[in-house]
Amino acid sequence: MINIEKLLEIAKNPEPFEEGTQEIWLDPDRADLVLKGHFDENIPGGSRDSSFIDETIDFINNLAPVEKYKKVIDLGCGPGLYSQRLAMRGYDVVGVDFNQNSIDYAIREAQEKNLSIDYRNEDITNIDLENDFDLALLIYQIYGVFNPTKRKKILSNIHRGLKPGGLVLLDVLSDTSYEKFEPKIVWVLSNEGSIFSDKSHLTLYAALKYPNKVTVERSILVFDDGELVNYNYWNQNFTIEDLEKEADEAGFTLEKVYADVNGGEYVNNSESFAAVLKKK
Repeated sequence: MINIEKLLEIAKNPEPFEEGTQEIWLDPDRADLVLKGHFDENIPGGSRDSSFIDETIDFINNLAPVEKYKKVIDLGCGPGLYSQRLAMRGYDVVGVDFNQNSIDYAIREAQEKNLSIDYRNEDITNIDLENDFDLALLIYQIYGVFNPTKRKKILSNIHRGLKPGGLVLLDVLSDTSYEKFEPKIVWVLSNEGSIFSDKSHLTLYAALKYPNKVTVERSILVFDDGELVNYNYWNQNFTIEDLEKEADEAGFTLEKVYADVNGGEYVNNSESFAAVLKKK
């Protein structure tokens, strides 16, 4: 039986970066969805197509040649789509992700392809790194999903883990994306074919806009057996100045801004951008 009081409580607008009842990336009932998302760019949070990934690897190879930037840590590596390609180029790669299912897949793929990649199932906000890496990747706009306190922790962890002069490649949503973000609330009765579950359920979806360039996309799943699941997907949107300020406070200089992590030329008013940071 559905607990109406609990549903009404969950349906209230959350405080900025308030967690849902479940983190989708860690929900065992959505494990297959999360893994599938890495191979389908049409699924929210999904990876880019193979050609884009190849372009990104080419860009990384030019930005940080393997001769000088041998050791790479791929934070939020998922099933290893980038880690694999980098290892094939001769880099020593450590891949980190807090989704065990993705890490297990990445390990199997590396074994089948005879690639030596150190995959770790860890939380990047708490990972212990020590002055070991030449390059850190933090891509797919992962950085902006964390609250300010956790972002500081992540940059601090990366700073500690990089050698002097080490580089970071990351990407974020821009203030233009925030301006274009359209709040909406939708109720949908979902049957088979829903990305979240094959079981019949009601989905309450809300896209909400907060001050300070923060947005959230909420999905509340209501099942007929009374189960209630709430996912909150937050995003911090940035100006270049915003990102540069956070980087500077963490001990990095912002070296250059690009349109995306594949190294395209930056365009004003784009909805996202990539940046290269350098450890001071």
